[in-house]
Amino acid sequence: MQTRFLRALGTSFITMLSLVLFAGLIIATLLRFGSVMEQSMIGITIGITIVVTLIGGFIAGLQSRSKGWLVGLSAGLLFACVAAFMQYLGYGIHLSLNQIIVFLAAIFSASFGGMVAVSLFGSVR
Repeated sequence: MQTRFLRALGTSFITMLSLVLFAGLIIATLLRFGSVMEQSMIGITIGITIVVTLIGGFIAGLQSRSKGWLVGLSAGLLFACVAAFMQYLGYGIHLSLNQIIVFLAAIFSASFGGMVAVSLFGSVR
């Protein structure tokens, strides 16, 4: 059970990291070569964060096959902690209330994704 849980977390984190990097590349390209302003991308960035964590929680639930809410919650917490640590340690910027709300929504989204995956594709009892 523990190895399945850790494998699910690892796969989920790698998936979320890959999706975030890909989305960041697309957003950076649009900002550089397009006529899009940075202020108009805030909502899109929040939406991408929520969708990425939903997908990551779903992947974690698929790998785990049980306790989808717990593995999704753990995947969301791992994502939020890594993002907060990178922001603080890399840029020296503290978390704002808006970012805490977005991280809580991302954690909830990942937990929901894990629950949906286990409900749809979990082991038969």
